[in-house]
Amino acid sequence: MSPIRILILAILVYIAYRLVFGGKTIAGGGREPEKPERKEMPVDDVLEEDPVCGKLVPRKQAVRYLQGEKAVYFCSEECCGKYKDDQKD
Repeated sequence: MSPIRILILAILVYIAYRLVFGGKTIAGGGREPEKPERKEMPVDDVLEEDPVCGKLVPRKQAVRYLQGEKAVYFCSEECCGKYKDDQKD
């Protein structure tokens, strides 16, 4: 057999071995333990869109303006002032 055929045969044997005995193994000779499913973290804060400039701002850090019963959130005092001026017109 030529060296190329031996190399190809060795690669095929290795692939067959990985398919049959698959999975990752650890140093102790056993299989790697299953990873637990990731639990979703609870949402800590909500992003609000500034109606003036369109930036997304975390609700806890946003400047809040109460318009009747509705709260409007802004990225800065400047945007809040512009919004108030536009509402007066």
